[in-house]
Amino acid sequence: MSFTITTERLILTIEDGTKSQEILAFYQRNKDLFDRFEPTRPSNFYTEAYQNASVSYEYSQIIKGKTLRYYIYLKNQPDTIIGSVNFSRMEHGPFSKASLGYKLDAAYHGNGYALEACQAAIPVLFSNYRIHRIEARVSPNNLPSIKLLERLNFRFEGIEYESVEVNGHFTDHYRYSLLAPTNHS
Repeated sequence: MSFTITTERLILTIEDGTKSQEILAFYQRNKDLFDRFEPTRPSNFYTEAYQNASVSYEYSQIIKGKTLRYYIYLKNQPDTIIGSVNFSRMEHGPFSKASLGYKLDAAYHGNGYALEACQAAIPVLFSNYRIHRIEARVSPNNLPSIKLLERLNFRFEGIEYESVEVNGHFTDHYRYSLLAPTNHS
């Protein structure tokens, strides 16, 4: 497992609970943006205690190979979280798949950071975890996210009707997928 990935401009790293204040600050800075598209949050989500418990639990699941989340930092700002890319609901065997999620601080949109981070993280899932299929769900209103998935060569599969609860209402989401590259020897 790669705990840290570096790209031309970014550092992607797995956090273990020591950065809960920084993670909370990231979510607080972007609350209005994320709340428009993210599943409904528990009432204590925007507390350090929640973030500490969440990242500690997530770290234990990463060690067990059940999830994977990289926090994104700029190389020239290594102390500020600007986003994350994560893979959840990882399944192995005949149902080999995972769900992709990503988020980027609003102040850093439009610079290709999400694309760069996803392009670095996706191969880890295919090679290190031997995942065959990555799925992504996106709100039909989230055009930047749709464009990102298309640039990553995800394929549109259809609509999942009322599949995600956002702000207390179940909403339709588009589903995309990306299959592991195959070797034709």
